[in-house]
Order: sequence, then structure tokens, then C-alpha cells
Amino acid sequence: MAEIVKRGNGYRITVSLGRDDSGKKIRETITYIPESTAPIKAKKEVEAYAVEFEKKVKSGKYIKDTKLTFTELVELWKDSESFANLSLSCQEDYQRALKNWFIPSIGSIHINDISAVHLESIYNRMRKEGKAKTTIKRAHCVVSSVIKYAYRKKMIEDDILSRVDLPKIEKNTQLTYFDIEQSKRFLEALHMRYEVPHKAHTRTIKGTGQTYEVPEYTQTVTISSQFIAYFTLALFSGFRRGEMIALTWNDIDFDNKTVTVSKAMSSTRSQGQIEKSPKTRSGYRTLKLPSEVFESLREWKCEQKALLIKVGTLWKGYRGHEFDKNHVFIRTDTECGKVMYLDTPYSKLKEIIQLYNSTVTDDRDKLPDIRLHDLRHISASLMISQNVDIETISRRMGHAETSTTLNIYGHAFESLDESASDTLESLLSAR
Repeated sequence: MAEIVKRGNGYRITVSLGRDDSGKKIRETITYIPESTAPIKAKKEVEAYAVEFEKKVKSGKYIKDTKLTFTELVELWKDSESFANLSLSCQEDYQRALKNWFIPSIGSIHINDISAVHLESIYNRMRKEGKAKTTIKRAHCVVSSVIKYAYRKKMIEDDILSRVDLPKIEKNTQLTYFDIEQSKRFLEALHMRYEVPHKAHTRTIKGTGQTYEVPEYTQTVTISSQFIAYFTLALFSGFRRGEMIALTWNDIDFDNKTVTVSKAMSSTRSQGQIEKSPKTRSGYRTLKLPSEVFESLREWKCEQKALLIKVGTLWKGYRGHEFDKNHVFIRTDTECGKVMYLDTPYSKLKEIIQLYNSTVTDDRDKLPDIRLHDLRHISASLMISQNVDIETISRRMGHAETSTTLNIYGHAFESLDESASDTLESLLSAR
């Protein structure tokens, strides 16, 4: 039973919770001042409060009074394991969202005084400023991490997140990607020669200001073996962009025709591109891939070795018996041998699609203007179309759960469901 001791105008209520490992008594104490001034009524009021206080303490529901502001809570959260477990790029994104949207609005408010209305007012302001619904949802995810931390640590008692109304976001089920025929044409496009016309124009000699006229001419353009290897691998493997850029020659097994993913490249503001581990255990995987992939990789590896010899001391990567530590996809500029920038394949993909489409007269034969990440969708969708089982697809894509694969590619599985219905009808129909 709680101990009640008179202290001035109030009463000190103490609940004992036994002893800790060192033998020290564990106690929770609170001071309560009754509203009634009549001794008998005041005593009953204090006793009733003590009973409720003891119940909360022993059930783990007691929240200590805190005057922490939201800004101070954020600083505590940044020292927690929850924050430490985020990747550096995520940490930067979270801190930027908090600084831009939440600290200016609720930074000085005590955490127990923050309500769902406070958060909704921030989201309404974001909406008025033209921010997309997905941006608002990401901002909510960020502040939720901080508030959930406070709730778990019993700094706040109220679960305000459950009462926040977010703008509804329509799920986009229309993924853009190549179909089978377009994928074949894209692979052919990697090996084509393109005649690019250039109009007559004026050029300026750098440093002199002098100009000269360049007549109209035609330039022959081909895709380098590095990008043939990159896009062939991307299409067949479904690897993420960061996984592709992080690959080293040690990850390529030409004898067994496998590629192993054990790391990923990420872009950060503070440290530039950094290498990190996959988010989940399922991110570590070794995939068997077609011979075409390894033919393109083998050709590029030979050229990369030749490039090392050509640039000599300007090479920024590994040499000799350590050559296989080099990244598969590298820069070929003044920093020759260093890992390729994450954004480089995107611009190259756009260039290849544009070059190919310039050779096509019928619009129906042109390749759609897809994103780099859509190459990953192509790989998954092609496997689905060929009835590869969901567990295998999920493993190859590096998804932690098959539900993730189903959520992303549910539309593709719907077409298989229709095909299954037609098959059953043809097998069992009486007519």
C-alpha cells in the first residue's frame, strides 16, 4: 500500500517497487495537494489519489511529469538507438524535415502539450505551400519516429499519432516499364551505332575569346562497354541502383555465373557517396544470371584493365593482384578508377532511349521514357509473366517479405489470376 506523509499544504505519496540488483529500494514519489480544505474530505481525496497512483506505478502506466520541449526531445532521440539504426542519408533527411517543418512550429512546446491538431496544422501549411501528399506523409513518418520514442520511454502518456488525419494518397498501380518486346529492343539498342547530326555553329577558343565556325557534320555514337554491362546486368538482375554501383569485381563469379550483393552505395550531404550494408538480411543475396550478363561484364573488365594501363599513374583504383577490389562501374574522367556517381546511369539511360527512338519512324515502336528504377520493375514483371513463384521473385528482388513484392507488383499478378481462370474454364467447362 502507498505511504502517505503530510508535507505542508500537501501530501507526499510513495509507492515501493522492491529493490534493484544492487539492493537499493525502488520508489516512485509524488506530491499531491487536495482541492478540499476540510480535513476529512481532504484525507479521503488523498487516499483515493494514492490508490490510483499506486495502480499506475505498478502497472507501468505512470508517466513522470516532464517539461521537455519538442526541440529537447529531438536531441534526446538523436542520441537513441532508434536514430543510430538509421542510415546516414536517412538521418540527414529526418533532421532536415524536423528543422524545416516541425522545430519552427512546435519546437518550444512542452511535449505533453503537443496535440494532433498541432501536427495537422503543420500538414495543412505544407499543403498550402504546394507540397505533395507523399511529401506530407514522409514528414509525418519522421515526426512519428520522435513521438513514438517519447511514448515508448513513457515521457508522454497520450498517443496523439492515432488521432492525426493525413491526406489520402492514391496508390499508383500503373508502373512504367518495358514489356518483353521492348526489353529485347532495349538490349539491341545497347549495341547499335547511331549517326547523330550536328548543325553548323560557332565555337569560342577558351581563354582567347576568338571564335571559329564549325560546319554541319554527323557524329557516330556507340554505347561504351561499361554501360552495356551496366544496363544488361540491371535488366536481368533487378538490382537496386545503390547495389549496382557498390559492386566490385570480387562480387562477380564468372565460373558459376553468379553475382553477390553484400553492400550498397548511398548519397549523403555531409560525406558524399558512402558504402553501407543492406537494410535487411534479405538484402544479402547471390543470384544466378544468364550468360549474356557475364559476356558483357567480361568485355568491360578487359577494357577496364586496359584503361588502367592507358592512364598510368592517374588511375585512382587498385592495381596488380588487388585489381578485383575495384568497383565494376567507375568514373572515366580525371578521377578515373573511382566509383561511379549514383546519378550517372540515369542520364545515360535517357540518352540511350533518345538515341534509339531517333532511329524509329513509327511511334508504336519507340521505347517509353522510363526511370532508372523501372529497370528493376521490368525484371520482376518479366519473371511474373513467366509464372516464376512469388518466393523466388521476392528473394531475387531482396524483399524482406513476400507481402512487399505483392504490394508493389499486385497488378501483374492480377493478370496471372485472369489467365488461371481461363485455364480452369478450358479444362473443366462442360462445353
